[in-house]
Amino acid sequence: MAYMPKEKCTQYLDDSKMTKIYDLSMPWGVDTPLWPFPGARTDLQFPRGQYLGRFHKRTMTYTGTLHAGTHMDAPNHVLHEEEVDRERNGYTLAEIPLCRAIGTGIIVDMRYLKDEFEAKWNAAEGDPAKMDPSIWHIITPEEVEAACAKDGLEIRENDWVIINTGFHHYWRQNNDKYYNYYPGEGPELAHYLTDVKHIKGISGTWGATDAPLWHDPLAEQMPWLDKAYKAASGGTPASELFPDYEPCHRIYMQHGVCTVENAGGDIDEVTGKRMIIAAFPFRCEMADGGFVRLVAWEEGSF
Repeated sequence: MAYMPKEKCTQYLDDSKMTKIYDLSMPWGVDTPLWPFPGARTDLQFPRGQYLGRFHKRTMTYTGTLHAGTHMDAPNHVLHEEEVDRERNGYTLAEIPLCRAIGTGIIVDMRYLKDEFEAKWNAAEGDPAKMDPSIWHIITPEEVEAACAKDGLEIRENDWVIINTGFHHYWRQNNDKYYNYYPGEGPELAHYLTDVKHIKGISGTWGATDAPLWHDPLAEQMPWLDKAYKAASGGTPASELFPDYEPCHRIYMQHGVCTVENAGGDIDEVTGKRMIIAAFPFRCEMADGGFVRLVAWEEGSF
């Protein structure tokens, strides 16, 4: 194969003349933090099948979970088939209606939650025994609406809603904080956004669609977090206030709402704005979730 010096290639494409696309996805690779952290999970593996110098092409294979980095969950991830209107909403990742994966939406500014968390963390010196259980913040409908009002936004029917908690700045920097303490959702907010607002997509700068404590039984699912919560609560188990496993996942998916976890990337550049949002899942018939490139661009820019 002949070597091709780049100096002999004339470049014709000019990105400055194209629509600005904001990438709201997180980079990922062999050092990608995985849910639950620090659970007993195998690191993502990328063995090389073919080498450029020998085979004239480079071919990588991938071994690992489909729920890594910025990804969409499918209904079959958490629901039995009889719990889903498969014809209407799909069941596997390949069956999710593509019209749900793109549309208008808002990026809600709730980055103050990271500042509040840091203040509580520092006051407790990172010791759960010195923390108040409120350090695990559950986002309410009232808080979302207040954040929208601050920037003159409203949640419209068939919107995507992306919540920026600021916690994406912990990605690969402090994975314990990112996965075990992010401000997250409980069923109250999920019911509000589905039954009242009728959204079609939800995402956020969080490790999962449900808040960390909504993973009952916590002692089995995330024993390190169960220990930390009991230390903060004086021995009260999380199950008394959070007696279910991922209720938001199931609420959204029964309603046909797309759920994307681990938003981030350029999100700070578009926070507080109304944009066009897209996150197309790949067409794998066996997938219960999979990687997406969560992106946004200004309305009318094409």
